[in-house]
Amino acid sequence: GEIQAQQPQIYEQLRTGLLNIENLLKLEDAQLRELLQAIPREKWARALRACSEELKSRLLSNLPTRARAEMEELIQGIGPQPLPEVRRIQSEIALEAKTRFESR
Repeated sequence: GEIQAQQPQIYEQLRTGLLNIENLLKLEDAQLRELLQAIPREKWARALRACSEELKSRLLSNLPTRARAEMEELIQGIGPQPLPEVRRIQSEIALEAKTRFESR
C-alpha cells in the first residue's frame, strides 16, 4: 500500500525479508546495545513479543540487570498485540539497524 507507493526500495526489502528483525542476530553485542539505547523500551517490548527466543534472549542479555528486569516486565505487561502492528514495529527496528550499521 502506502510504503509500496512512497518508498518502493524499502517495500521490496520488507517483502523479501531483508528488513527482518531476526537479522539483528548478525550484529555485534556493542551494536545491539547501541540499538537498545536508541529505540524506546516500549517499542522493543512490543517487537519482542513475536520474535524468536534466541533473539529475545540475546537482546535481553545485552541489557544491564535492572534494565533487563524492566524490559521483561514490560513484555509481560503489554498483553496480546495485533500481529500486523508488531511486524510493523519489528520492521522499523530492523530498518533502524540497517540504517545505522550497514555503511560501517
